[in-house]
Amino acid sequence: MKTLKYIPIVLLMLLFVSCETRKDIFHQFNTAPQVYLNTQAREFSEKRSSVDILLKHGCQQTVFFDFTDDYTSSGIKVEYAVMSENSQASYVTCTMDIDARKVVIKDTLSPTTINDKVVKYIVKITVSDYYGDKGEAIINIADYDNLPPEPVITCSHIQDLEYKIDASASFDSEGDKIVAYEYLIDGEVTTSESGYENLSDASCLFNPGMAGKYGTYIISTPLSTVKHAFQTTGTHIIYVRVKDSLGLWSGWKSVAIDIQ
Repeated sequence: MKTLKYIPIVLLMLLFVSCETRKDIFHQFNTAPQVYLNTQAREFSEKRSSVDILLKHGCQQTVFFDFTDDYTSSGIKVEYAVMSENSQASYVTCTMDIDARKVVIKDTLSPTTINDKVVKYIVKITVSDYYGDKGEAIINIADYDNLPPEPVITCSHIQDLEYKIDASASFDSEGDKIVAYEYLIDGEVTTSESGYENLSDASCLFNPGMAGKYGTYIISTPLSTVKHAFQTTGTHIIYVRVKDSLGLWSGWKSVAIDIQ
């Protein structure tokens, strides 16, 4: 009974304990926030706390994030910081939309810019909760130039003067998809350089059909093989160039065939 009579006194003492002291008592049971990332959509079943992205000139990447915490209703602070061994490239921007819970990382250079270098850095997202405990997630970024695809061409005889021109083995060393082919048969190459297709500015090479003239020019087709019936015997020159999914055309690759 003597113990019971002290309970009101203990409760009364707790009333006079400072808020900071009570905060410290509950803080020891707190769990730091967990931050999750995804580059495809706002879906975080894999609960990844780091992602790797490749950024090319003129392109941007969106990274979605979310977090869980015991005290999400108040005191949450979301920040990000860009870190690198050197300094962040001035042409790369990083913006965070806290309400949408996403980070947009953009390379503001023209796709036609060739720097011949790779810039690597990270973006760290930090979520601090009511108690100041922090959870972190890391976006690893490699910003680099786009290499042109590589055309591969073979020719095979069908019948008489008809041949099949095959560019299906063309490839991109970075894994970009080959989306278009151009064939120039017995024509004249006007430029053998690789370059980007720019539909908004006709003065910029290389739009479809602008890299050669004369002869038979098959312009920007999705077909990786075509058939052609030659009109004469003798030596004929066939050129092929290909475009990757980022709009970069390769230079021309040629093959000569002798028709008897």
